[in-house]
Amino acid sequence: MSWPIRTGHDWRQAGLVIAVVAALLAVPSAVAALVPTRETAVAPDAEIKLTAPGEEPDTVGFGGVGGWQRRPTGDQTTAALIAPDGSRLAVSVIDGVTDFADAADWRLKVLGAQGFKADFDGGEVKTPNGFSGRTCRGTDRAGVCAIVGNEKLAVTLVLIGDDATLPELTPVLETLTVRR
Repeated sequence: MSWPIRTGHDWRQAGLVIAVVAALLAVPSAVAALVPTRETAVAPDAEIKLTAPGEEPDTVGFGGVGGWQRRPTGDQTTAALIAPDGSRLAVSVIDGVTDFADAADWRLKVLGAQGFKADFDGGEVKTPNGFSGRTCRGTDRAGVCAIVGNEKLAVTLVLIGDDATLPELTPVLETLTVRR
């Protein structure tokens, strides 16, 4: 049996396949670019809860961000907020900490990998609800951070902005609590 000789008229089908593949790639990207980021205003008395996978206690709550805008992260361990002045706050929690000093050093390295290179600045933090830890400052960009622990949880707080200072983190730190 012999196959018919191709005469080069398959360009229409090939063009259609290429157009469909291009549409499958381009349309979702275009739609995603048009959809605005959903931000929700945080009420003055609101508490934001973050949960890390692991054994209880595995949840922390904090406030002090009334009037800020919260951005969705898709991650129950992290909250991202924008202050009225444009500063950005990220708070994240991890569970299972057995050596806080090692965990704090590791979290500082993670911040660097996430684009916020920082060094511990010698400051220490102790909150009314039992969290304690160290403060840090950005080396490549303006911002401050604190890495605090309580029980077997470690919480990283990063405030990025031209005028970001540690006293701006105080309302968040003072309301930080372990939830059971």
